Amino acid sequence: MKILHINTYDKGGAATACRRIHLGLLEQGIDSKVLYLKKTKEVKETYQFPHPKKSFSEKIIEKLKRKIFPKQDILKKFRDQIEIFSYPDSKYDITQHPLYQEADIIQLNWVSTFLDETTFFAKNTKPVVWRMADLYACGGGNHYEKDFPFEALKPLIEHNKNIRKKALSGANLTMVCISDWVKQKAEASDVIGSFPKKVIHNGVDLQVFKPYNKDWSRSVFNLPIEKKLLLLGADSLQNKRKGADLAQEALNTIQQKRSDIQVVTFGKGESWNTDIISLGEIQDERLLALLYSAADLFIMSSIEEAFGQVTIEALACGLPVVSFPTGGSVNIIKEGENGILAKDFTANELAKAIAKALSQSFDLQVITDDVQKRFDIKDKVSEYRNLYETILQLK
Repeated sequence: MKILHINTYDKGGAATACRRIHLGLLEQGIDSKVLYLKKTKEVKETYQFPHPKKSFSEKIIEKLKRKIFPKQDILKKFRDQIEIFSYPDSKYDITQHPLYQEADIIQLNWVSTFLDETTFFAKNTKPVVWRMADLYACGGGNHYEKDFPFEALKPLIEHNKNIRKKALSGANLTMVCISDWVKQKAEASDVIGSFPKKVIHNGVDLQVFKPYNKDWSRSVFNLPIEKKLLLLGADSLQNKRKGADLAQEALNTIQQKRSDIQVVTFGKGESWNTDIISLGEIQDERLLALLYSAADLFIMSSIEEAFGQVTIEALACGLPVVSFPTGGSVNIIKEGENGILAKDFTANELAKAIAKALSQSFDLQVITDDVQKRFDIKDKVSEYRNLYETILQLK
């Protein structure tokens, strides 16, 4: 059984999930490979799609096309509302790559700007698993829904949806949803609603993400021993969907009432005031596990999230989580046992949830035992393996 994972980049949350599945399959003796459009990390059995040099005439033609058909111009006025918008076409033909040709199953992950859906599904002869890292496959370009200007962009969205519907017609395709919320959206989609679906949550490597001594972990980052540390982190804190503005307001409320609180952030983007300790990007997973172990509470402030890998990473290190009631958090958080869910998507309710979490004690062993039962990457990889085997038996 040969599995080929397709992912545009090797950085970001979707890439992390893809890499964990891939490495887990290798550990189970499965022939697994990953094909990226852009590759920056040295991970075994991962490859970059070749980028042939363009001739001078090809460059001129592309430049003229961009001037005549400027895809992004219509989106400029909605820049503050749209985190990302993708199209179902690209200039790459994945089916020509040797890794595609030798594979038994193709697993699509986050494939924007890489997968040309029309040519891929027209030429494809293999079963396809599409792991939905967000809502992109559901519609015509949006990856998330909250505050998205659907009505204003309706003609563009319908155009893209029609391309995708035609491309997917008759496809041997199984959708893997990473949370119940994603599955609900997939089932309601007029694009992919008819395809079979299975929920497989993201998993975490419990050999890496586990509790470490709190005082020692704090000393590694030179964090204050005597304070209650509230940790906030994301791939990009500047991303509006990550809710940093709401977290800022909520945490300011908490800090005005309690002098023993220290807020610590990690990820891209600057902290909002000088009282916050900002650690920037942390690429090393073991170092990140130490940071989770150093904290007393993790704040998951995203207002819309398909799953939230940082949530299970934090919990695996014994760190309780406060979150908005979004996406995967509804599946992950057990109220009062491993964290607290805010009642709604306001800074006021987030502050109340943080205060409630600070007022009670959580059992580290209960938290980590629950993660082991529900989110061990080894179990998730076994679920994928079983899915692949079932699909191949039906082929």
